Amino acid sequence: MERPKNQLAEVLYVLLHSPQTSLDIIQNGVLSPTSKISQLRARGVQVLCDNINTRNKFGRKISYGVFSILNKDESIEVYNQINN
Repeated sequence: MERPKNQLAEVLYVLLHSPQTSLDIIQNGVLSPTSKISQLRARGVQVLCDNINTRNKFGRKISYGVFSILNKDESIEVYNQINN
């Protein structure tokens, strides 16, 4: 796969390699990861979000999502389309 040429391709690229949190995606240079994930879902990419429950530094219960791809073969085809 070629390196991503736009932010939508960047999000799909990193998700195809490993599960990512929103912060992980932001650290890859994408400032609106949930918007890009919505766009990918509209293109048929099956993005799963697993909620992780934990406690923050103040001891309060919090949760965050970890995104992953379910249909990797089809998602690679979508990646090649959007990366042109």
